[in-house]
Amino acid sequence: MLFAILLTFSLGAADSGASVLVGRRTSMSPADAQALSQTISTFLVAARVPVLLDADAARASLSRLGLKDASACSGRKACLTELGRQLATPYVIALSLSQVESDRSLALELLRVSDGVVLETEAIILSTGANLTAGQLAGFAERVLKKLQDRPVVETPPIVVVKPPVSEPPPVVIVAPLAPPAKSHAPSLLLGGAGVVALAVATGLLVSGLNTRADAYRTTEVEGTLRSPYAASEVQRRAAAGGAQLGVAGGLAAAGLGLGAAAVIQW
Repeated sequence: MLFAILLTFSLGAADSGASVLVGRRTSMSPADAQALSQTISTFLVAARVPVLLDADAARASLSRLGLKDASACSGRKACLTELGRQLATPYVIALSLSQVESDRSLALELLRVSDGVVLETEAIILSTGANLTAGQLAGFAERVLKKLQDRPVVETPPIVVVKPPVSEPPPVVIVAPLAPPAKSHAPSLLLGGAGVVALAVATGLLVSGLNTRADAYRTTEVEGTLRSPYAASEVQRRAAAGGAQLGVAGGLAAAGLGLGAAAVIQW
């Protein structure tokens, strides 16, 4: 049961997580921009923002897919959301980093990959020699977390066990007190068995989904360069198929937990 609870939690986080991408870089070296973006990722994770791919992981994933650095998008929403689809993350935290003489300008945007809508923004100026602090990102992190937690929740209807009507026996003359008949545990056993089957199928789908997504991001070495054996569209299709299997696995795990709880109650 603990495995199923952890599985449901992890699937929920994956469904609302974000990747951190440097969408625009102006007058700043690639190394400095990557270091600053990774610092931002670290502060967001510490604030409990569900970051699926931090700046370093996102850049490595794009490289394995044979795609250019995200800064080539020059801040274009359509380009950034397409990279989010390639990375199979529902949200993108896009960073615009600029060096203006001795000052640094940071702009952050939370983009929804499905339609490219900007949900939250933040702008920060770092004067000469100043380092970014967690406090400067606290407000943005809080708003992002609230946006991701406000997604509509589909509630699973409660499982109702319908019992057959019990007919009243004809009156009898009891000569001596009789012990009450033992309660049948057949309904509980049936519900428990169904719950075990649901959890077993959910586990199988979890393994299959994880394998499918791992295969989608598999790379091979071609002339000294790591590249995906699949086209970008095939990578997206395989990643989406794996995500669908993980979603079904989460639903079956929740149903299995419900059946198990009903079996315990009926026992």
